[in-house]
Amino acid sequence: MTDKLILALDVDRADEALALVRLLKPHLRLFKVGNQLFTREGPALVKALRAEGVDLFLDQKWHDIPQTVAHAVKSAVTLDVRYVTVHASGGLEMLQAAQEAVKGSRTEILAVTVLTSLDDGALRQIGFDRTTAEQVARLARLAVLAGVSGLVCSPLEIDLIRQQIQASAREKMASRTRSGRSPPPRRSSAARTISSSAAPSPRPPTPSPPRGR
Repeated sequence: MTDKLILALDVDRADEALALVRLLKPHLRLFKVGNQLFTREGPALVKALRAEGVDLFLDQKWHDIPQTVAHAVKSAVTLDVRYVTVHASGGLEMLQAAQEAVKGSRTEILAVTVLTSLDDGALRQIGFDRTTAEQVARLARLAVLAGVSGLVCSPLEIDLIRQQIQASAREKMASRTRSGRSPPPRRSSAARTISSSAAPSPRPPTPSPPRGR
């Protein structure tokens, strides 16, 4: 069983998600519940999946005022999920509030840098003069300053982040990347991704002892 891969449960219904988890849990430890599934099935599904003995990555990508994000994170902590996501572009105070909200739990914060659907042109449309690479590096440094556990980025930017962040910070942070989906082929909304076979190997941090909940 591995926790170096995360399977996205990009399905519509609880029964579909549970069927996938039961089929694959002998091989995978981590499964991702995103907006599509969580909006429809809610916390009850998260509890049912946890009852299967697997860990969950609740990928809600929160981006709001610090207090609101902190409350959302605290709600996720009560569900005993392994990871949650927030947007690094929410700012340092928001990132710190999210990090504070997981204290005393095993839940960890992953900061989303720049969505893989955005390229340089899309960033210019929303008022950023920097390239995607420059923006990713800037937000990665901000996330490290806030003390979050890891980053979510395009696999194309893994080397950039490793170069930008000092060695001590790299060692304690995980990098979670989105790779291209396997067949059947279809047009993806992700502008900055690569195939799963070409994705670089992540370097997760050494697991720390479980903290009391």
